[in-house]
Formats: sequence, structure tokens, C-alpha cells
Amino acid sequence: MDQSVKPRSFPKEPWRNGRLRSRNRLKGQETKEEQQERKGLQSSVRYAGFWMRVWAFLLDLLLLTSLTGALLWTWVDAFESVSSVVAFFVSSFLLPSMLYALFFFLYFGLMTKCFGQTLGKMLFGIKVVRVDGGKLTWMDVVIREGAGRALHQAPIFGQYILMLVYLVVTFHPKKQGVHDLFAETYVVHIDE
Repeated sequence: MDQSVKPRSFPKEPWRNGRLRSRNRLKGQETKEEQQERKGLQSSVRYAGFWMRVWAFLLDLLLLTSLTGALLWTWVDAFESVSSVVAFFVSSFLLPSMLYALFFFLYFGLMTKCFGQTLGKMLFGIKVVRVDGGKLTWMDVVIREGAGRALHQAPIFGQYILMLVYLVVTFHPKKQGVHDLFAETYVVHIDE
């Protein structure tokens, strides 16, 4: 056996090594720097509460409903010439529902990804941020706005589950909704 093999050298600051950070995270441990950074971020963050988020969401819904209604009003003439039950169903129920759902997910998804906030959140001075402080990824947005909002809209146990899901924001210490917990995001006030 060769005794001239040099021992492997390690970096002087192992916490900067991404591999060690992820290994510690898997074990549920944090380095001292991560703990200090987390405590510093938590002390300076003001989480957006239930009512602030409700008013921003209602403003967004008002904008979406207005846009959908304006677009549908221009398309009504195309269906008035055909007098049948199918045309009535398509123009009155199917088309508005599909268009609204499309605008809903596009609006919330694109605005959250590009700006971290919708127009309603901009007006009320709140923003969606990741738990680790990084930039929102498409996966975060898909989980938060796609799966999370679909859960909120699903008529699984009736309309009462919708209220309970939103009430989580009121009682959670960091004001996170169920969709925020899934996506590991917060909604915070913007300090200007």
C-alpha cells in the first residue's frame, strides 16, 4: 500500500459548500450563519394578514370579472344568430366559465411569477416571496397558484371548506394559507 497519498483537503468555510448545506437541511440542522440569517429575516418581515389579502384578492376578482365580461359581450352576437339549446348553453355557461378559468390562472400565475404580486397586491403594498428569500420559480408559482387555488376552488366538502382553508391565514403565526404552505411562500408587506 502506498503511504504517499495526501489527505483530502476541505474548504475553510464548509457552510458555504452547497453540498454540506443540503445535507444539514436533510438532517433538520442549520448552520449558525443560516440560523442568524433566518432570525434576521424573520425580525424584519411583516406578514400580510387575512383582511389585507382578502381585499387584494377581491380587487383582482373585480378586474378579472370585468375583463371577462367585456370580452364576452363582444362575442355574444356570434351566438345570437343560432337559436338552439346548445348555442344557449355554450354562450351562457360553457364559454364564460372556460374563459374565466383561463384568465384566472393566467393572470395570477403570470403576475405572481413576473412581479411577485398581482394588481390587487400592488395596490395594497403586499408581495409573495419564497421562504428562503430567493426568486419565485415556475414550480413555486404552479404549486401556489395552480394546485393551491384549485384546492381552494374544489367543491370537495361544499363551500364551507373554502372558508376554512382561507381561515388558516388568520391563525397561522406567519399568516400563510394552505397554498402558501404547499409552495413554501409568504405574503409580506413591502416597506418602501
